[in-house]
Amino acid sequence: MTQSHSRTRRTGGHDALWKDAWRAIAGNGKRFAAIAVICAVGVMMMGALSSIGNDLRAGLDDFFDDTSMHDISIVSTLGFDDDDINALRTVDGVADAAGLRSQSVTTKIDGHRASATVTTLDGRHIDEPYLTDGRLPSGSHEVAVTKQYLTASGKHLGDALSFSPDGSTSSDADVFEDGDYTIVGTVIDPNDIVNPSGPLALVSGAKTVYPLFVDGDAVSDTDAPYTSAVVTVKGAAALNTYDDDYLTLVADAQRNIETIRADRERSRTDEVKDSVRKPAEEKLAEQRRLVETMPDGLPMKAQAEGKLAEAQKKLDEKLADMPSAKWIIRDRGALTSYADVKTESEMISRLGKLFPILFLVIALLVSLTAVTRMVEEDRQLIGTYKALGYTRHETMLKYLVYSASAVLAGGVLGDLIGLLGLPFVFTKRMLHLLYVIPTYPLIIDWTIGIGGILLFLVLVTGSAMIVCTGSLRLEPAELMRPKAPKAGRTIMLQRIGFVWNHLSFLGKVTARNLFRYKSRAFMVIIGVLGCTALMTAGFGMGNSALTLMPRQFSEVATYDVMAVTKPADHDTVQKRLDEDSRVRSTLPLHVESATMSSQNGASNEKLTVQLMVVPDGESLDGYLDLHTADGESLSPKDSGDSGEPAAIVTVNAAQTLSVRNGDSVDLTDSLMDEAGIAVTGVAQYYTGNIVVMTEHAYEKAFGDGSSDGDGLSLNADLIRVDGDDDAQIGFADDLAGQDEYLSVTSVARQQRDFSRSFMIFFVMIGFIVVMAAILAVVVLYTLASTNISERERELATIKVLGFRRKEVHGYVNKEILLLSVLGIAVGLPSGRALLGFLLAQLDLPGMNIVPNVAWYCYAAAAVLALLFTLLVSRATNKSLDRIDMVGALKSPE
Repeated sequence: MTQSHSRTRRTGGHDALWKDAWRAIAGNGKRFAAIAVICAVGVMMMGALSSIGNDLRAGLDDFFDDTSMHDISIVSTLGFDDDDINALRTVDGVADAAGLRSQSVTTKIDGHRASATVTTLDGRHIDEPYLTDGRLPSGSHEVAVTKQYLTASGKHLGDALSFSPDGSTSSDADVFEDGDYTIVGTVIDPNDIVNPSGPLALVSGAKTVYPLFVDGDAVSDTDAPYTSAVVTVKGAAALNTYDDDYLTLVADAQRNIETIRADRERSRTDEVKDSVRKPAEEKLAEQRRLVETMPDGLPMKAQAEGKLAEAQKKLDEKLADMPSAKWIIRDRGALTSYADVKTESEMISRLGKLFPILFLVIALLVSLTAVTRMVEEDRQLIGTYKALGYTRHETMLKYLVYSASAVLAGGVLGDLIGLLGLPFVFTKRMLHLLYVIPTYPLIIDWTIGIGGILLFLVLVTGSAMIVCTGSLRLEPAELMRPKAPKAGRTIMLQRIGFVWNHLSFLGKVTARNLFRYKSRAFMVIIGVLGCTALMTAGFGMGNSALTLMPRQFSEVATYDVMAVTKPADHDTVQKRLDEDSRVRSTLPLHVESATMSSQNGASNEKLTVQLMVVPDGESLDGYLDLHTADGESLSPKDSGDSGEPAAIVTVNAAQTLSVRNGDSVDLTDSLMDEAGIAVTGVAQYYTGNIVVMTEHAYEKAFGDGSSDGDGLSLNADLIRVDGDDDAQIGFADDLAGQDEYLSVTSVARQQRDFSRSFMIFFVMIGFIVVMAAILAVVVLYTLASTNISERERELATIKVLGFRRKEVHGYVNKEILLLSVLGIAVGLPSGRALLGFLLAQLDLPGMNIVPNVAWYCYAAAAVLALLFTLLVSRATNKSLDRIDMVGALKSPE
């Protein structure tokens, strides 16, 4: 009978416990909302940042699939013929291969000369440009261009353009037919997806090169060699381009291509040499036959035989001096855009793991505060449950359900915003500022979403369990009596007489209360500290980004204009510059694009850099102030300690390739010659990546770079110009209108364009400030309302004693304000440290963002944090006004 009665009672008791648990949610709605909001923000940031990184990678992968992007590309010093392409198609693991012909050309844009690259469309649709308007070329005099070209030139579909070789190669022969080409389509070049008007393009410092695409029929000589070969790998299109399975599959195919490499290089070398040898030998053979018909003994015959022998000797020397074919095999990692997207998506994913930690800590503090107060308020109820025979776990159910419900409600809301809302807004809007990828898939990774909720659920409910365990150890009789108030103690400030004696009565009360409620004071400080640190980091990030370009051109690159020409035109334009009254001084240079990679194996990255070669006898003073991050001045050297040619590299390049001063790197020039280079300095450089060498070091590594062997081939000038920004921009425009210049870059214009393009940083700042505001309001409101609830009897007493409304408000709010000021004071330097940490994670391509927090960033963060505190105090004043003095002073016994 007793057992049956016990079972009936416990069943009904369980129903009562569940009802009590659900009533607790309705009766403690503000605390419930506080936990839910903090959990929502933490889960949202975890899901959103992870989703954005996944969307970015998936967007590029889909784009590459749509354009049949090559998995492997090969370039050769002697080009390729059809036999090479056919041989590639037979390699195990290769799906298809095609040969491409391309040429660097110049064209006219708005009356100015501009650089462009003309590439044929292959019949196998590999590396096919993405069509956005019109159609692809199908005739010999049709061309497809990018939106950037149409915007710059003012042309439209149906208009015509023309181009000519730029003379950058040893042969100026036309690869493509002369005449006008009709624009029939607008495309996106799959090999370059960086938004030309976005921040990544501006910081690179590279000259603008417009891609043009023509049909294969536009080639003037169909027997001309292919300039490159592109290869697709079997099964690669079905894999994500960044997955390990894809990289392994491509690496296997690349190793298989290596097996035919030596044979094809030898065959191509022999073919090119035969094309020179056979006509020459046929001509020599014909001349020998003529000489043989001459009578023996004639002086003329002897002279002719001597000339033939000399001609044969020169031919043999020419053939011996001809370079052999050399293949350079690369995967997609050689594409700058591919590496950039990989770096940025990893960066976003890292932030997705770091940011939620702060909100997880705050969620624990808020839940501890809320559940602790609930347990204190329910002491008599808990004692009653224990007296009735309920176990600890049954009594704890109410608080676990409460905290778990808050986490689940906030987590679901956070997932909806983080996995659906924010990625849609950010991916659709912000990523287009960086890249011209047409579409991004919105990938919902429920693993991240559910994992984030479970993480908060375990930690928050675990903290609730710990809080409950302490009270549940007490006996029912003790729990059913009111908890004795904390005993007053002498605080440290009382021992400092000259301070304590000068405090007013309310000042002394405030000081004692601050030390009396240490845990709550600590949580207020932590909450305000986190809010202030977040805002300081956000404002500092914006300031650091916006001062990036000004610091670049005031501290490092102090020239005003950089102008690039063809080597053949340099002497002509140099003479004009010397005679121009607007020019203060010039520094002639050799400039070209190069590829740098590490020799130490620490990084597999290949970085595109701008190689600057300083002529012997010239100084960089006044044009480039190369120095280390510590301010130590650097000068280019001829060789390193190992005897290798020396160079100075930039900080960003050194970090990307994991190299240091004294290490060696491989440098590949524009003619695909490779040399080992000793790093003799790592220079502070904010935008872009350059490598600086002396003329002697360059010649030791690559030769003199000129076609006639007559010294360094100069093709650029760094120019210092008189006048303000407008005058410098006008001067640059004048140079751009001269046909000899391939590109002209104005420092003043770059700085103006740069500030306009950094909307993405303003969005990030706004986002961080909103998160900080949520953090501050939730923490302060929760703690303030808990403070009022705990001290309701005390506050009712001072109201009965005659304190006016404002005096009661000040009695409580003064404590919050003092603690907030302390949190702000600690939060400002903490924000500077947080900024340094975040910028170390922001591995943006070509950018070396150095923390730079101006005074107004600190001021704005402090003012906003104080403003949030005042707003919360104003909101809690209503709770102070509603205190029922009679009810609060009734004895609970």
